[in-house]
Formats: sequence, C-alpha cells, structure tokens
Amino acid sequence: MSKRQKGRRHRRVNRTPRPVGPSRPRTRPEPERTVAPDLGRHTARTWDGLCSYGAGGASVEDLCAAVGYQPRTILKHVAGLAGQGLAEQRGDRWYARSGAGVLVGAQGG
Repeated sequence: MSKRQKGRRHRRVNRTPRPVGPSRPRTRPEPERTVAPDLGRHTARTWDGLCSYGAGGASVEDLCAAVGYQPRTILKHVAGLAGQGLAEQRGDRWYARSGAGVLVGAQGG
C-alpha cells in the first residue's frame, strides 16, 4: 500500500484560516442620488443620469454613455419615467421635469 495521501491533495493552497478582526471599512462613499420615489435601482440610475444633463436634456446616446446601459434599456426607463411624469420628450431629446409638484404627483399625493 502507498504511503501517499490520496484525495484532497489539490486543496493545499489557501487552507490557512483567515485572520480574525474587524473588517475593512468601505472607502468608496455611496453616490448622491436625486430623490425620486418608487424607482428601481436601474431606473433611478437612468433618472440620475438624465438629471445630470440639466436643462439641456439628453439624447438616448448621451444617456447610454453616461449610465452604461443599452439604448433599448434606456428607452424603457425614460418611457417609464415619462409615464410617472418625471421626464418628457421633445424631439429626440429627453428632459427631466423639475419642480416639487412633479415629485409629489409621482408619489401619489
């Protein structure tokens, strides 16, 4: 019979226990978000991108570059925002609607 151990020979790497202690604090702060009610994480990201363009509005291509989503996804998001009264389309550009009444109306109040 062989004296070599069979079986778990491949697990010799990283078998040492991890050090015990406090975990490292997060060094990257959370991004500031524009307050928008009842939006999912991805739609809120599109909303923040649209708000960052201000009064000049943004085309779908601009939003794709800023947010990182495909044009089809951006179109779904801005259509949903328009349905809630948070965005409007003029020509080929989208604009974030501003004012406190917009956010109150979107909350259902």
